[in-house]
Amino acid sequence: MKNDRVREPGLDDPRAVDILTTEHWSLLSTRSLGYQEMLGRATIFVAILSGIVIALALLAQATRFGRETLLIALVLIAVALFIGLTTFVRGVAINFEDARWVEAMNLLRKGYVEIVPELEPFLISQHDPLAHGSRQRFENLMQSLTTTSSVVAALNSVLAGALATDICVLAGGSVLLDGVVGVVMSLVSAVVHVRYAARFRERRTPRPR
Repeated sequence: MKNDRVREPGLDDPRAVDILTTEHWSLLSTRSLGYQEMLGRATIFVAILSGIVIALALLAQATRFGRETLLIALVLIAVALFIGLTTFVRGVAINFEDARWVEAMNLLRKGYVEIVPELEPFLISQHDPLAHGSRQRFENLMQSLTTTSSVVAALNSVLAGALATDICVLAGGSVLLDGVVGVVMSLVSAVVHVRYAARFRERRTPRPR
């Protein structure tokens, strides 16, 4: 004869706390891995960029900033820009994933409060980091300016402007034209970076049900 046991439903199940805490620690570990990856990628990018700047400075002294310097700079800056773009793309994805993990932990906190309502004053409020609305989007934009991805985007924009200026100089453009092209390309690059991050968020964020 089978031993029928009455299973306690939902969060009243004594195993619920163990399951929630296990998931919570798993999310914390995942966020930590994301931080480490982003920091590592940004460090590599800045190290490569620093080495290129030093190399170009020494090369410019040796060639008196001749055409050879401009040609080598064209290749090195293009390589640095490529690495910076890949770093930025991955950084945007990591930032989005991190916001999702925060949202998931907020759901877990909601579960904790349902199990023990007395804990609510001691936990942070259940705030959805992916909420919609113009004010929320503005706040997200302002916060994004302080992230590692925004620093990488700024460096990429400078590199894009330098690359465009280098090409103009090699093509025999005037000093004024070279400067204008460099500034315009930097601004265009900055706008493209911002738009990419915004579009990535819009594509990946599920609409509220």
